[in-house]
Amino acid sequence: MNKHLNLLFLATENLLRHRTKTIVVGLCIIAILSPFITAIAISEGIRAQSLASVNAGADLYLTFDEFGRNAAIPLKYLDEVKKIFGVTKAIPRIIGRAFVQNKLAVIVGVNKEDLPESISCISGRAFENPNEVVVGCELAEHFHLRVNDQFSMRGQQRKTFTVVGFFSSDSSIWGSSMILMSFKDAGSLFGKQDVATDIQIYTLPGHNSEIATDLYDIFQNEPYRLQDKHTVELYFKKGFMLKEGIFSALYLVALSLGVPAILVASGFGLSERKKEIGIMKATGWHTLEVLELISLEQLLISLLGATVAILLSILWIKGFNGAFIAQFFVAEITLLPKFTLPARFLPLPCMLSFFFSFILTMAGSIYSSWRASTESPVVSMK
Repeated sequence: MNKHLNLLFLATENLLRHRTKTIVVGLCIIAILSPFITAIAISEGIRAQSLASVNAGADLYLTFDEFGRNAAIPLKYLDEVKKIFGVTKAIPRIIGRAFVQNKLAVIVGVNKEDLPESISCISGRAFENPNEVVVGCELAEHFHLRVNDQFSMRGQQRKTFTVVGFFSSDSSIWGSSMILMSFKDAGSLFGKQDVATDIQIYTLPGHNSEIATDLYDIFQNEPYRLQDKHTVELYFKKGFMLKEGIFSALYLVALSLGVPAILVASGFGLSERKKEIGIMKATGWHTLEVLELISLEQLLISLLGATVAILLSILWIKGFNGAFIAQFFVAEITLLPKFTLPARFLPLPCMLSFFFSFILTMAGSIYSSWRASTESPVVSMK
């Protein structure tokens, strides 16, 4: 045990003595791992927030079908849906997008009595009267909006709305650019009366199959779509896999340039290292002891580089809000997001980052060290 501890102390001393090599290899590791850890943390944070929204949402989502996609559903079916046994609540919604000057906003229209309990305002109140809206933090900061300010949107019908409240920047990434209004105002904005983009159906546990059968009887001659939480969850996961795949493809290009740099840097000063190994062999060191020393050096520098990379990733997200990288995972945001970006630092990606850096540094040094340790000490010291 003392032998291994002495090798560990000697490896630490070697890293401090060869500062240039240590710094260069460490910087290469940090440059490669920091974007990877940051991207995984952002992706996992957004995924967790999305799945939490799905789990907190309705049990079933009812829409019409048009060319294989969701289409608006007429409200004339709402009362029939509410009467189905097992349905506890049916909420019609209008969800669309409209421009506030040059800024694209998500419009959500819902009846006042159907507002979810999770909706909270950091200032002002929820809408109560016609043409009143609650605005997300990003839109509010972009246009310097205050309570009682008025604005209009380029929808199909130009309307003037009054701001009565603001969403918190910590509510969700979608709330940052969202405008919440009454169902009737949303329908008037888009010029669509007596229809909803979907109907949220809340059910008693274990009644979904019976409800689906009753809905089939109601919509026998209509092209409708019924989706449950599991289906919506699959849509979310598929979307995140696509975004992660795009990022991974771009990251592999950068990685292909960074890996040779690490391999070269980890073997930096090779002639000097060969002389050191020759002296070790001449003074009685065994080949396995030399290789263990080299491995401990790479282990320490990999641990140091991975740790600094994780700390920089945390700073990148918490301090700079994922600037320049969040756009890979959240569409239509600026380079510097104005809302709190969700992130989750899981143990597995951090451990994989450490092992990846360890393998790279070992690949750049272990073979050359083994060759030097198996040669004659006289040849190595030349």
